[in-house]
Amino acid sequence: MALLLAKGEEFASWRGVEEFAVAYRDAAVRLAAQRHPGGIAQLLELLEGLLEGVAQENSLAAGAVQQLIVELQHATEQTQLRVLHSSFYDIAYQHFDRFGSPSAFFTFVTSFLHAFALRCLQLAEQQFEVALPPLALVVMGPAGRHEASRFARLQLGLVWDDSVGADDVPRQLAGELVAWFRVCGLALEEHVSPLREEWQGSLAQWELRFDEAMRQEEREALVELLRLADRTVLVSQGDIGQRFDQLCGQYLGKRPFVGNLVERCTSLSNGIGLMGHLKLEKSGPHRGAFALLDHALLPLAATVSAICLMRGVTAVGTPERLRELVRSGKLDVDLAERGLQAWHCFNEHRLALERPAAAGQDCRDILHLVPSELSPEELERIRDGLETVSDLQRFMQVCFGAYA
Repeated sequence: MALLLAKGEEFASWRGVEEFAVAYRDAAVRLAAQRHPGGIAQLLELLEGLLEGVAQENSLAAGAVQQLIVELQHATEQTQLRVLHSSFYDIAYQHFDRFGSPSAFFTFVTSFLHAFALRCLQLAEQQFEVALPPLALVVMGPAGRHEASRFARLQLGLVWDDSVGADDVPRQLAGELVAWFRVCGLALEEHVSPLREEWQGSLAQWELRFDEAMRQEEREALVELLRLADRTVLVSQGDIGQRFDQLCGQYLGKRPFVGNLVERCTSLSNGIGLMGHLKLEKSGPHRGAFALLDHALLPLAATVSAICLMRGVTAVGTPERLRELVRSGKLDVDLAERGLQAWHCFNEHRLALERPAAAGQDCRDILHLVPSELSPEELERIRDGLETVSDLQRFMQVCFGAYA
């Protein structure tokens, strides 16, 4: 039951719970006054008891997550970290089962992932007797948009201060850090990893990569660096994370980068065929199913990301990006509202598909919907979301046409 799927609220926020409770109570009073005036007191007492129980369940789940984060700070062994990682996702998916809120799920995951990465970095640093330069660990992709889950492979990059020490020590640290992540159960994207030369380096080396990609307009380099349009600094020592964010902002909004992203977004499917039906897999193990990742989640996220690069919006996460676009007057309220509804719809189905899947599976093998198993209302909601993605793609093209 999606109790607090209100478009502008997060269930993990107590304010959201309070506002929902007040609105629900007022609606119940009006209904009771119309139909059963004599039973208003009893009805309100029942409703308030139910709401109090729901709020308490939410608070207990949030408290359990915070307790795991506290335990993380004192973990010293790989086994401890693996158990905490597994326990966390049990709690997070149970919360989604109860409340149906992707926003709350991703809020929990983001908090846990920051704490987990910090602890792994601390433990990896203990392997070195020499001083390490200040550094930052950056995550991209779904986790970079604050939309990570057990099955979203982490895309990681490492950046460090180029004015302190030699580069060989932080490169060795990258190996230790990735080893900790692997043995502790995190799914990693192997080709977007600080183990690879292109995803590690000093601030000066990163700036050189950006500059060369922009001047040469080399497609592959632009594609790879545009992953940083969806980024979050997981750990930052000193101001390295802030300086890296500034560097990314300096380059990613340039026309060669934006043009590459717009071109690829335009080529992405919006999931609707010529006759208005969902595009289904024609062959392979998922024949007859709808690829939620390829036709819904990726096009929506990438299109909103491109619009934000052109509009100068630096918010992280698709929902907050849509809200910031509206607040700054850079996107129509109706289109942003429909975009937010699409995001909730797609991610509800995503998490529902992930819930029963075994750990270690790839999300591309999980995120397929079978239309015959969906109700007419669910299918209509998905179609509405896909049409919204198409509208956002057209808006993106209009923005790029006027982009300097």
